Amino acid sequence: RHSYLHPIPAQAQLGHDVCTSTSRYTSSSSAKEMRFLPKATTSLSRAPVAHSISASIFYLLLIICRATALSINNDKPISRRTICSTALVGITTTASSGILCNPLPAAAASKLSASTAVASQPQLNFPRYHPGLTVGNAGTGKICEVFVDFTCPYSRKLFAITSSSEFFDSYHTKMAFVYHNVLQPWHHQSLWLHESSFVVKMLYPEVEFPYWKALFEKAPDWYDEKIYSLTRAEFYDQISDFAAGVVVGDMEQEHQSGDGNDGNDEATTSALQAQTKERILQYLIPPMQPGGNFPLEAKSSLGSNPTDDENAIFPYTRQVVKFQRKRGVHVTPTCFFNGIEQGQISSSWSRKEWDDFLNRALQ
Repeated sequence: RHSYLHPIPAQAQLGHDVCTSTSRYTSSSSAKEMRFLPKATTSLSRAPVAHSISASIFYLLLIICRATALSINNDKPISRRTICSTALVGITTTASSGILCNPLPAAAASKLSASTAVASQPQLNFPRYHPGLTVGNAGTGKICEVFVDFTCPYSRKLFAITSSSEFFDSYHTKMAFVYHNVLQPWHHQSLWLHESSFVVKMLYPEVEFPYWKALFEKAPDWYDEKIYSLTRAEFYDQISDFAAGVVVGDMEQEHQSGDGNDGNDEATTSALQAQTKERILQYLIPPMQPGGNFPLEAKSSLGSNPTDDENAIFPYTRQVVKFQRKRGVHVTPTCFFNGIEQGQISSSWSRKEWDDFLNRALQ
């Protein structure tokens, strides 16, 4: 085989036992000349800093060459991530063996080690909150999943039937409906509408169902022809004001039904709505953009960062889109019963057709 590694000069004394495995990829003459030692020699540890840096760079190149040789030998492509991770292990090993002649102070080394350990932890690859709006009793094991989009008139029609009070009273103890968000790219405002529902889900979970109902009821005001000229910032301002109105209105309604009073005066209600709107906008406006005010709790609850280009709710949005794609959903509405798609269910179904299907499904 062709040699991808040149012999190391004897005076360099750059040996490391890991490197011995590379000798089988070199010619026999090269292997005889290569000198590998189990650790750095005493003379090298007293070498100037420049020599130490050169040694580290050489070791990095050596590892990359070894990875390239492995790739060619196995006739398989090798990823850049594999090469880089292998090189990182080599450099770390070299540093710990004493090749770098100026070690960090103990406190700094401990801090660096801790930060490296945190950075090396795998990211959580799942939504921090289960996708979708669940209505009813999921404990029965009978679940109808409905994938809908707020900008889809057919989704709006199906949601209006299945979320009505009469329908809910008939089935909420026997089964559960789970409404899943589907972000359709051909309606650019679809993303922004679903983002608002994610924020309400996080901050005001008790208002999630009322907000979905209000959003679908108001949906025609958010269709393409009505919002075409709005910028993203303008749309966020409008949808956050709408969401705040729903949240505060629902809270006041619950408060009134609880103690029988007339609720807050108009000034107090306006103040509460303004505070709620500002809170929602924290998650919608990207922190690096004008008006951005990153919510610190999003760093732990969502994995967002105040230096991100996108908004604080973005990590959750990305996972919801991934969930939709993994389920193979393209059009809306799409319905599943106990995990299996039910192609016969249509947005044109009447209440009677729904009753016929569910009565058989719940037997």
